Amino acid sequence: MPVLPDRRRGPRRQSNGAAAAFLAPKVLLFLAFVAVPFVYTFLLAFQRGTLLRGFTFVGLDNVRSLLGDDLFWHTMKNTALYLVVAVPLNIVVPLLVGVLISSALPGMRVYRSLIYIPSLLSIVATGLIWKVLIDPDIGPLYGFFNRMLGWDLPWLSTGTSAIVLIAVISVWSGIGFHSIIFMAGINDIPQELYEAASIDGAGPVRSFFSITLPLLKPVIQIVLVLATIASIQVFDMIYVMTQGGPGTSTYTVMWYIYQNVFGGGSVGYAATMGVVMLLVGLVISGFYMRLTRTDDSTYD
Repeated sequence: MPVLPDRRRGPRRQSNGAAAAFLAPKVLLFLAFVAVPFVYTFLLAFQRGTLLRGFTFVGLDNVRSLLGDDLFWHTMKNTALYLVVAVPLNIVVPLLVGVLISSALPGMRVYRSLIYIPSLLSIVATGLIWKVLIDPDIGPLYGFFNRMLGWDLPWLSTGTSAIVLIAVISVWSGIGFHSIIFMAGINDIPQELYEAASIDGAGPVRSFFSITLPLLKPVIQIVLVLATIASIQVFDMIYVMTQGGPGTSTYTVMWYIYQNVFGGGSVGYAATMGVVMLLVGLVISGFYMRLTRTDDSTYD
């Protein structure tokens, strides 16, 4: 019995070819800007040298030097302080704002637009605005606290206060973006759940902790990971506001990496720090995933 040709092979091959043609640019871009630099960073961690003089293989010397580097551990402490301040604030404040802007009050679209304005500003513009606000000579915020209230706040004069202030400013800068994420999650919760809770006598506070917060766990997980990654990678606000000063009191890991790469240090040493921070970020993100893990049956 003769075998009839499969007429479906032609269109299927054409569709596969079209899909490959569409995916090829994205795959090339991913390889060029993500995969290759990612692998090259790990290779650089076993070398030492500068951008101008080339590199030599040193094995695990960079790791051993890193373990005994007091300045690196100082930058780790500053980064941890920034993370401890910024991450909780990036959850609590945008969550409360998200609850407010998800309501159907008159003029809420205007309030949502106003809340999002800080997120539209560049980090450089945000840093310069806040530097003017706390300027000892012309800063209105400095004048309000130091002259009117008599509070002699250190602002950027000490490392701890500068790190905390920069963390608060970063939260202010990203409040619109994170609030919109929480608002979308809140609007996705079925209203029938709140109606049933109100019939059972639950008030707004009880409904928030019994319905809103548990069902927002996946959203909280996303914001936690995003805020943690941003905190570990904090650099631009440090560059604009303190330049790592006074002295090295506001050095973060990313600022230290920048100084090693473009300040005459070892690129391989900087790559080693980058790999360490990648592993730290993975561990913290994995902890968040486990902490905010949600049973799928919750949504049934």
